[in-house]
Amino acid sequence: MPTEGGALRIELFDPARHDRAGFSCGVQRLDNFLKLTAKKQQKEDMTRVYVAVEDGQTRILGYHAINLGMMNADALKKRPRSAPEHGELPVLFLGQVAVSEVAQGQGIGSILMHHVFAKACAIADHAGCFAIVLDVMSDGGGEAFERRRGWYAEFGFQPFASNPARMFMTMKQVRTLVD
Repeated sequence: MPTEGGALRIELFDPARHDRAGFSCGVQRLDNFLKLTAKKQQKEDMTRVYVAVEDGQTRILGYHAINLGMMNADALKKRPRSAPEHGELPVLFLGQVAVSEVAQGQGIGSILMHHVFAKACAIADHAGCFAIVLDVMSDGGGEAFERRRGWYAEFGFQPFASNPARMFMTMKQVRTLVD
């Protein structure tokens, strides 16, 4: 087991230090993001990538990528009473969560999700954030899509009525999980 004997750490991705070359989660698009795109997007302040590594190690066991965005309040079943007139609500967008095949099934994905929740709370405390929004990847077909969607639903994410691949969780729900 990769995490035996070493404490797991979640760190901001440092391309000069973290070994991403051997990362493989079984989804080529997620592997390629980490290997080819994450460094550029992070340098350009488009996203922040956080990696799970064993204490003192550089091999990436998993990662998540987050950035800020907006969603229209009218996309919700019930528009929040306090929504601004223009309808745009600030959100944290969760771009990816991926765990290396050698580390899957050990709870690292859940640890990464709880890190996302903590980051969302910090952002909401400083700048306002209504919800976390994500798009469920369809790579691998319908069964893989439903498995991913079910995994996010276990945390409390709900699909948008107009787009079942897009899911959200309000900060009120997130704070309940974190507190």
